[in-house]
Amino acid sequence: MTSSKLFNRNFTLVFAGQCVSITGSALYSVVLVLYLKQMTGSATIIGIVELLAFLPWIVLGPFAGTLVDRSSKKRMIVWCDLLRGLLMLLLFVAGLDHVSGFKIFDIATGRFHFGPFPAVVYAVFFVTVLVGIIDSAFNSTMYSIVPEILAREKIQKGNSLFQGAGGVLAMAGSSLGGIFFSFLGAALAFCINGVSFLCAAFAGLFISMPHGRRPERRAFSYRSFLGETREGFLYIWGNKGLRNQTVIYALSNLLFPTVMLSLPFLVEDVLHLKSAYYGYLLSMLTLSSIAGYFFFGLFNTTEKQNYRVICSIFLIEALLFLFLSRSANVVSVFLLLSLLSLCMAVSRLINTSLKQKVIPEDLRGRVFGTLDSINGGLAPLSFVLSGIAIDLTGKNIMMLFSFIFGIYALLAIAFVLDRSIRRFYLSVNGPSEIDGPDN
Repeated sequence: MTSSKLFNRNFTLVFAGQCVSITGSALYSVVLVLYLKQMTGSATIIGIVELLAFLPWIVLGPFAGTLVDRSSKKRMIVWCDLLRGLLMLLLFVAGLDHVSGFKIFDIATGRFHFGPFPAVVYAVFFVTVLVGIIDSAFNSTMYSIVPEILAREKIQKGNSLFQGAGGVLAMAGSSLGGIFFSFLGAALAFCINGVSFLCAAFAGLFISMPHGRRPERRAFSYRSFLGETREGFLYIWGNKGLRNQTVIYALSNLLFPTVMLSLPFLVEDVLHLKSAYYGYLLSMLTLSSIAGYFFFGLFNTTEKQNYRVICSIFLIEALLFLFLSRSANVVSVFLLLSLLSLCMAVSRLINTSLKQKVIPEDLRGRVFGTLDSINGGLAPLSFVLSGIAIDLTGKNIMMLFSFIFGIYALLAIAFVLDRSIRRFYLSVNGPSEIDGPDN
């Protein structure tokens, strides 16, 4: 994975820029929650900010993808990072109001308030919405640019490095967030995150796209823009293998919030451990995910081998839920959940790389933006339903895992037996066909 063929100039620039910004963003995410808690004391406010960050991905994903397909990927990266950097610096300036000895809004009360909260809280709302909008375009750009800066056979290794290193840096930034907030305060974290985005934008200026398609310049019209956005939906719907794969994975992703919401109850009520072990478990899941990205990235696998791995992972995940529903041993539970996290990471790596290879270059932004909206749109619903399910079962976590096993087993069987999905996974070496009825 360290060959010069993988680490070409463009890949190195994109990778370095994103490593810097990921670290700053992880630090910022932790500090922001602590800051809002300090400023408002309201869990509702924190929840609203989380929703504002998430909502643009759901609503704007397909439209952001269309914008990406119409634009230069290099320019999109530079502009997205530049705008996010400037917004973070704006938040830094607003946050200076609460740095000891320096008051920007120095009126009779010592602070400038709009309603019940200081002005900086409303600045957080404003910045969060705008950054969420920019993120929806940036994510589609990143999905689209990897196949353009790496040789086809290196895409999976490149994604392995992106996702694995991103996980390591995100974990490091999150770990330092609490310490940083305690000693240095929130404003400096906002500044650091802004500077990290500006550094990423600067690195993006030196990217060259010799193999990328130059988007044709055209006059903007709402009708043509909406028509192009619709093409993303039609591509997913028309490619039977991609459509069926998306449906099965969307259904399996509906179960994931149940697992995550059940973990605190599993740790304290089933395993009878102290609450600190919940944090230890989350750390183990993160480390397992990172290990999955790096470990599988070491192998040069064919598409047929990847398909077999994906099928095996689906079946293994179902069995892991079965074992979890029968085990109350601390070591066994932690090991099974870690294996589950590793399997999900490998599955995500294979599926992302496959789609980057199969989806036509001029449709990647729209298709990935639409897929993000589909999966993201189900997340809030699944969290609500999962919470209700946990309460209705009297927090019987073992029963829930048995239920998840049954659903996963059915989805795994449907996945393995679907011939259109198999053709989709094996279509990398040729153009992705629009599947007709199976013969």
